[in-house]
Amino acid sequence: MPPKVSILIPCYNSEQFIAETLDSCLAQTYENIEVIVVDDGSIDRSLEIAKRYEANGVKVFSRSNNGACAARNYAFAHSTGDYVIFLDADDLINATYVKNHIDCLKNTDYKSVSFGMWDTFYQFAEEAKFQNRKLYKDYEDAFSLLLDLWAGDMLQTTCYMIPRQLVIDIGGWDEAVLLNQDGEFFARILIRANKALFVPQAKVYYRRGEGTTISKSINKNKAASQLSTFISYRENALAHEDSLRVRKALSIVFTSFIYIYGNKYPDLRNIAKNELDSLGIGYVLEQVPERVKITCKLIGFDNFLIIRNLFFKR
Repeated sequence: MPPKVSILIPCYNSEQFIAETLDSCLAQTYENIEVIVVDDGSIDRSLEIAKRYEANGVKVFSRSNNGACAARNYAFAHSTGDYVIFLDADDLINATYVKNHIDCLKNTDYKSVSFGMWDTFYQFAEEAKFQNRKLYKDYEDAFSLLLDLWAGDMLQTTCYMIPRQLVIDIGGWDEAVLLNQDGEFFARILIRANKALFVPQAKVYYRRGEGTTISKSINKNKAASQLSTFISYRENALAHEDSLRVRKALSIVFTSFIYIYGNKYPDLRNIAKNELDSLGIGYVLEQVPERVKITCKLIGFDNFLIIRNLFFKR
């Protein structure tokens, strides 16, 4: 019997897109899949539309609004797949997505993950061009992929196929996290995993625009929550490997946080600066615009923040 794959979809107010998303799941060439939708208290017609797909074998659950992490955990608890994919309710996967991942992982153990390509689109999937990224390669050490992600590139949530046992081992999604939910989850996955194998044929179409479910407003509570995930990065990563490369990658993360929120939330900046100082590396300006790097070479990053605060209130 071939491995079973669970596609788990949290859904909140995605009536415009959920049908297209489910169609992309049902079009999979790999047959041993289950598709689970958890409607997270939508106030539009998302639940009604999703329920139409129950006749095609899609499992649909409805809960009061508790956020995407809670919906993903609920979907996982009701799933039975050997492998899982977390798909957002407005995104798409290509028809051979599941088969490509399974083919890649068939000779690996339960601590190996795989990841495919992703690109954005606004209205039509054909807009996605799938340009090459530096991290599109096999990683014999999954932890090295995590360090590359912290250096500035990213993978979209659905890029990954994850063995079920690995999700159980890390305890699932942290429902208390308000921002950087996927970053926090996959950091724990990649620290625990062995290999991370690249599947170039597997493609994720990530929808941009007004229909996306992720809030664009970042208040202090969300910024503080993001900082807490970065502190978790530091604790877990250094426990796994305390080395120069790890400390540098973590310094990039904390420097980026200070650049984004340093003037707006001084108390959070101080916490981040203390974390940065504890790493013994100093500022690492990888995730800032080039013009900022040039300016900071001349006057220093601290002086840059002071001047920005004086002239450009954030």
